Amino acid sequence: MVKDPVCNMEVDPKSPGAKETYQGKTYYFCCESCKATFDKTPDKYAGKA
Repeated sequence: MVKDPVCNMEVDPKSPGAKETYQGKTYYFCCESCKATFDKTPDKYAGKA
């Protein structure tokens, strides 16, 4: 399990709600809404996961 960097919910990387690769690292999200929040200000969330 990995943590969604936006809401801190645990996400199964085999079946995430969404995922994004940013600066060479893959981030997993519980849903598209959290991914959209991440996409607006990725530097705010990158490194929290």
